[in-house]
Amino acid sequence: MQTAVIGGGAWGTAIATHLSRKGHQVLLWVYEPELCQIITQTRENSYYLPGIQLPDTINVTHTLGDVLSCHDIIVATPSFALRSTLAPIAGRMRDKHVLILAKGLETETLLRMSEVATQLLGQETRIATLSGPSFAKEVADEVFTAVVVASRIQAVAKHFQELIHNDRLRVYTSDDVLGVELGGALKNVMAIGAGIIEGLHLGSNTQAAYITRALAEIKRLGKALGARETTFMGLSGIGDLVLTCTGPLSRNRMFGIELARGRKAEEILRSQKAVVEGYYTVDAAYRLSTSLTVEMPITEQLYQIIYQGKHVGRSLEEITRRVLKEEDV
Repeated sequence: MQTAVIGGGAWGTAIATHLSRKGHQVLLWVYEPELCQIITQTRENSYYLPGIQLPDTINVTHTLGDVLSCHDIIVATPSFALRSTLAPIAGRMRDKHVLILAKGLETETLLRMSEVATQLLGQETRIATLSGPSFAKEVADEVFTAVVVASRIQAVAKHFQELIHNDRLRVYTSDDVLGVELGGALKNVMAIGAGIIEGLHLGSNTQAAYITRALAEIKRLGKALGARETTFMGLSGIGDLVLTCTGPLSRNRMFGIELARGRKAEEILRSQKAVVEGYYTVDAAYRLSTSLTVEMPITEQLYQIIYQGKHVGRSLEEITRRVLKEEDV
């Protein structure tokens, strides 16, 4: 039986390659028709994961309805495209096991990705989400990686654990879907700030302090929403945060470095194919924190830099001079 992967970006291609190497037949749905043709002819995703030869057990399609022949469907679209991608086939997916790889918050509704999927597919759908410190390129290169699959139904989390786990990609399970998804979404926001610090050459002390305060900010929002604090000390919290804030393959970190060099957000986005999830999530996270009256000073400053054109130096000055409050502890 085939497993379907919706989304031919780096992560979708990497997980399809991993499953294929495990012995699964995989159907990879690719949005761009020209990329679908390139992968079919060359067995390489030259747009998003160049240098990785795709096994012959991966079939590629541009017809979304083809994925409905599969029992297990893994969704690896960008967060902003999750709803529009699933909507045309949602009515025919209610008996499927669905694993969401997208990390983010929906800009219009402020919903998490599993909430968007549940809204579309129905409560009875077997939905799980995957998060944790995992660069797609390194997964495709079979570098040892550990991630977590979360579902409110333990059997669903176990199902996807068994599907994906091997000695190169270790999979843990959790029932704290809220905490796992928040950690995965907000680390992209925080990585932009880490990139700004890197781009300004502010040093390791500053970076360590920043990552520590970024985690405190994520935990504060998680607590307000009802997530377990311990979740943020695991793979989908501190693990993913450290990787994305420090790793050279992080697109969000690189976006921050470019902001520090004086480039505008829109200009940076236009210059690359790959999606910078933090760009979209910072907007949603800022508005969510405001609606809950949760103090998130890093998120607020990043929102002002990206969406209001605030000078990076001015933001840095304001946040370092900010008066400490009880919530900062």
